Amino acid sequence: MSPLVEHVRATMKPLAAEPAGMAQKLPRLEGIRAVVFDLYGTLLISDAGGERSGPEPDPEGMPGLGDGLGKTIARHHERRRAEGVAFPEVEIREVWAEAMAAGGFPVPSCEDLERIILEYECRVHPVWPMPGAIELLGDLRARGMVMGIISNAQFYTLPVMEGLFGAGLDDFGFHPNLRVFSFEEGEGKPSLRLFETLRDSAAALGIDASEIFYLGNDWKKDVLPARAVGFRTGLFAGDIRSLRLGGVGEQEASASADAVVTGLGQVVGCF
Repeated sequence: MSPLVEHVRATMKPLAAEPAGMAQKLPRLEGIRAVVFDLYGTLLISDAGGERSGPEPDPEGMPGLGDGLGKTIARHHERRRAEGVAFPEVEIREVWAEAMAAGGFPVPSCEDLERIILEYECRVHPVWPMPGAIELLGDLRARGMVMGIISNAQFYTLPVMEGLFGAGLDDFGFHPNLRVFSFEEGEGKPSLRLFETLRDSAAALGIDASEIFYLGNDWKKDVLPARAVGFRTGLFAGDIRSLRLGGVGEQEASASADAVVTGLGQVVGCF
């Protein structure tokens, strides 16, 4: 077990999901061969629901770095938008190294930098498995369903998942070619390119877009782009803090998704 995974297991504390009060919609979807998940706000409870607002707090012992992180992220985003990327994503290790250097703090080795970042994330942005998430992944694997991920994420997402779920993505059966993370792509959701990348990888495995069910908590960032590339879609409405309707009402959001899931235990009943 890596030190990063050990830290996650030692420090993360349980969080509780809070009902969103949205009506479920659980049709029988025929022909589904692959289930693809969003992570933050869907498989993981997040106080921010996968989104952040306001200034970043200072890391311990580095006064002023929180503001520096925010400004560095803004610069990276601005540069990428100038290059024509509508929804840019940063590589958080680059951001931290740049902000630390600019703030007069020594930049550590890559290994130590990853440890510092992960410890900060565990303290400032805690997460916890959504109720039923571990059971759902085991059930889908037992049924022979192919599984994938499209998520706005960073390097620390993987040790966080392993630490909280008790196993890595390989162990749960997530296909190695069906994992699309924003920090690796340089773009974040709702960029269609992330969904097109997974769609094309699935096609290479003989899985058509119409045979993929994608589940996420954000109507605008998950349901709309997934539907645009031909996936069947599920809006996860199992936690009021993470449910994002993108400015539309519940009725419109429900009508445009194939399913509305209010608990992860409902997912297998749709197939």
